[in-house]
Amino acid sequence: MHWSESFYTRQAEIPGTYTTAIHPFTHALAARVTAHLGGPRRLLELGSGGGQFAVAAALQGHDVTALERVPSLVEHSHSLARAHGVRPAVQQADFYTVQLLEAHYDAVCYWDGFGVGTDDDQRRLLRRVAGWLAPAGQMYLDVMTPWYWAKAAGNAPQISGFTRDYGFDADGCRMLDTYTPDDRGEPFTQSLRCYSPADLRLLLQGTGLTLTELWPGGSYDVQAGVWTPEMPLERAMTYTAVLHLE
Repeated sequence: MHWSESFYTRQAEIPGTYTTAIHPFTHALAARVTAHLGGPRRLLELGSGGGQFAVAAALQGHDVTALERVPSLVEHSHSLARAHGVRPAVQQADFYTVQLLEAHYDAVCYWDGFGVGTDDDQRRLLRRVAGWLAPAGQMYLDVMTPWYWAKAAGNAPQISGFTRDYGFDADGCRMLDTYTPDDRGEPFTQSLRCYSPADLRLLLQGTGLTLTELWPGGSYDVQAGVWTPEMPLERAMTYTAVLHLE
């Protein structure tokens, strides 16, 4: 079993991680994507978690398909959609293997999860995305920055019931996020490959996609407990890469 299969199932069980209301930041992100696209479009979200972005995008008028592997999160997505009176098509599926019958999307979004596997895994996924996009379509891809996560090692925010540790695999350029239950249960770890924009451009070679735009993301000051939603690229924990077909 790949670590991601158990990690995201166990992380989803932590109250307040994915099964939450829609944060104002998520509404703002959906509005930004809508403005960038010039209005509502056919949109595919990969790894949609608790459905917060899928529902926010549907509220913007998009025709949304969302793929999520964890059954409890798919259920939460449906509940959230009903509460807001929208109907995104949320499917329980692995986006590395799913066969989409109607695959020409105007936009594909992947927030907070890219880098799960090897470079070859990432390229395989990006080639799939290139095949799912309409001719003028684009991808919005959240990417972890190596500089933030190298600095964050040993300084993770804590949550009730767990000891949380950030680490950084310098050789593999991967952020490590480990949860150890206070009841001495088995720890579980997330490991995501981090890419500078220069690294991402190299990764994209041969995938059919090209980097056209960067949106620097935010930064979290653990000691101050303050989240700043947008920072200069050199201080951001992530950036959104806007990709187009070559």
